[in-house]
Amino acid sequence: MATQDILLTGATGFIGRHVVRKLARLQGCRLVCLVRGGERHPQANFLLKEGAVLVRGDFADESVLQHTFRQYQVQQVVHLAAIRGAVKTSRLEFRRVNIEGTALLLREAYEHQAQKFIYCSSVGVYGTIPVAVPAGIETPLRGDTQYHQSKQAAEEIVQSHIQKGLNAYIVRPTIVYGPGDVGFPQTLVKLVRRHALWLPQSDHLIHLLDVERLAEVFLNLVVRDHLTQRIFVAADAAPVPLKDLADWIHWHFYGRPYPRHLRLPDWMFELAYRLLRRSGNEKWAVRLAFISRDWYYQCADTYRVLGMEPVSTREAFGRFLRESAALPR
Repeated sequence: MATQDILLTGATGFIGRHVVRKLARLQGCRLVCLVRGGERHPQANFLLKEGAVLVRGDFADESVLQHTFRQYQVQQVVHLAAIRGAVKTSRLEFRRVNIEGTALLLREAYEHQAQKFIYCSSVGVYGTIPVAVPAGIETPLRGDTQYHQSKQAAEEIVQSHIQKGLNAYIVRPTIVYGPGDVGFPQTLVKLVRRHALWLPQSDHLIHLLDVERLAEVFLNLVVRDHLTQRIFVAADAAPVPLKDLADWIHWHFYGRPYPRHLRLPDWMFELAYRLLRRSGNEKWAVRLAFISRDWYYQCADTYRVLGMEPVSTREAFGRFLRESAALPR
C-alpha cells in the first residue's frame, strides 16, 4: 500500500518522462500525474505501465487542482509543466500557465500542508546569456524573453511561499539533452550532420545537462529531508567548447572533424543578433546567442549537497549520439 502520494506535473514531456521512471520505482510511493487528455494522451500507456495514476486535466485549472488534492493525500509536488520558450504563444498565455498556474499549485500545496514542493525553473532566469559567467545562485536574475521572465516571476511566488513556511525547492537546469530531446541539442546534431551549422571564428563555452542526471536531481530532492539549500543549479561537470561539440558529433557520423571552412567572422553574428532583437524575432535571436557567446554555470554545490557526481558532457553526449544515429539527415 502506498504511504505517500507524489503529484507530478509535466509527466508527458521530455524531462518528465525521465523523472517518471525514477519516481515510479520508489517504494511506498504512488505517483499521481496530471495529464491533459488523461488516458487518451499519447503518453498515457507509458505512464500506466510505469504504475502512475492519471488525473485528467490542466494544472492551471483551479477546479482540477482542488479535486486532485481532495482525492489524493498529496505529500509532495514535483512541478515540471510549463509552456516552453520555443513555443509560439502570447504573453497572456505564458502568464496564465507558467505564473498563475504555478501560483494555484503552490496555494493548494500550502493549504493542504504538503510536505515538499519542488519547482523546475531554468537557468534562463539569468538571461539567455548570463551577465557574468559562471553564473550561480548569487548571480543577478534578468530574464530577457517571455519564457525566462515567466520563470523568474514564478520563482518569486515559490520564494514567497517558502517565507510562509512551505518546504519548497527550486531547480534551475541548463539546456538538457538525451533520449526524446527535440530542442537545441537535437537541432545542433541535425545541423552538423547536414553541414548547415555556421560557427563563429572565436570559440565559446556552452554548458549542457544530461537528462538522466537531471532526473536524479529531482529524485534526490524527493527522498532527502532537512535540506537548507533552496536553489539548485544543474548542469554537466564542466562547460565544453562549441567547436569541440561540433567535432564530436561530426566524428560520430563521419569519422572526421567538422569542416573548418564553415566559420564566419564574429561581427556577422553580433550584427545578426542585433537585427533579430530589433525585429522582435526572439526565437532566432536566442538561438544565435547560444552559438556565439559564452554561457556556463556553477553547479558544484548542487551535487555536493545532494551527494551526487555530475557527468562528463563528452561521455553522456556520446550516448545521446548513439541514439540519434538513425535520425534522417
